[in-house]
Amino acid sequence: MSTYAKKKKRRSSGSIAIPFLLTLLIATVVLGGVGYYFFNRIINDDKELLPMPGATTGISEADIYEILFVLEPDSPARKTAVMLMRFDPIRKQEYYIGIPLNLQVEYEGSKMSLEQCIDNHGVPGAKDALSVLFDQKIDYYVRMDSTGFQKVCAVFGNVSCLVTIHDENLRPDDVSQDLDATQLETLLTSVNFYSEGERTAVIGQTIAQLINQSDSKRIASNVDGYFSAAIGSVSSNISAIDFTDRRHAILYVLQQSQAPAMSYTVFGTEADGIFTMSDSYPAQLKEIFMQTAFAAE
Repeated sequence: MSTYAKKKKRRSSGSIAIPFLLTLLIATVVLGGVGYYFFNRIINDDKELLPMPGATTGISEADIYEILFVLEPDSPARKTAVMLMRFDPIRKQEYYIGIPLNLQVEYEGSKMSLEQCIDNHGVPGAKDALSVLFDQKIDYYVRMDSTGFQKVCAVFGNVSCLVTIHDENLRPDDVSQDLDATQLETLLTSVNFYSEGERTAVIGQTIAQLINQSDSKRIASNVDGYFSAAIGSVSSNISAIDFTDRRHAILYVLQQSQAPAMSYTVFGTEADGIFTMSDSYPAQLKEIFMQTAFAAE
C-alpha cells in the first residue's frame, strides 16, 4: 500500500473519532444536566416532589364531620351557648357557627325556638332539628356544663380577644384581652349583648380565635390524653371508636395547619324575640363551606 493510502486511512479514522467524541461530550453534558436536575429535585429539601397530602395520610371525605356543642352554664342568670363546628381535614379547616338560642326550628311538625327544643327534647333533638333546618347532616353532639367547659378549655389554654360588654370580671376595651376559661364562659353566656345575633357572632369568632391561638403541636403530642379528659367531662354521642377512626385526620390538621379555624354567622332577622333564618341561608352555607370538599393542594 502506498504512503498516500496509509495517510488517507489515518485521516478517515480521525474524522470518525472526532464527531463521535463530540457527540459523547454533548450527550454527557445534556444527560448529566438532566440527571443533576432530577437529583437536585429529589434531595433538595423534599419540597418539589412532595406527594399529595391526601395520598400520604389517607384523608378522605369520610373524615369530614360536624358536631353541635351546647354549653349550659351552672348559673340560671346566664344563657345557654350553642355552636356548630364542621371539621374538614381535606381543606385543613375547622368552621365555627354560633347559633341563636331564639332561632326558630321545627321538631316533629311543631315550630319552636331552639331553646325550647333543647328544654323539651334534649340536645339530640336539637341536633336533629338543626340538621333539617340547615339541610345538612350533623353527626355528633356535645353537651357541657360549666365544669365540662372548663376542662375542655384547659386543653387549648387562654384566648386573646376583644370584649365589648360589661359583665362579671369583664370590661369592654378597644384592645384584645387575655381571658381564662371562667371569663370566656362569662362572655359566651352573657345576657348583656345587644341582641342574640350579636352574642352568637361573638361565640363563633371567639372559639375560632381560641383554636387558632392554641399550641397545636402540643395538643397533637398528647391528643389521646386530651380526648379522654375532655370526653369524660361532657355528655356526648362521640364514642372511643369514633375518635380512633378519625384520629389520623385530627392529627393531620393539628400538624399541618397553623390557623385552621374560621367563623360564620347565621343570617336572618330577629323580631319579637324570635330569630328567623333567611330562606337562602342553607344554600349560602353549602356554597361557603359545606360543599363537597376537594383534594388538598
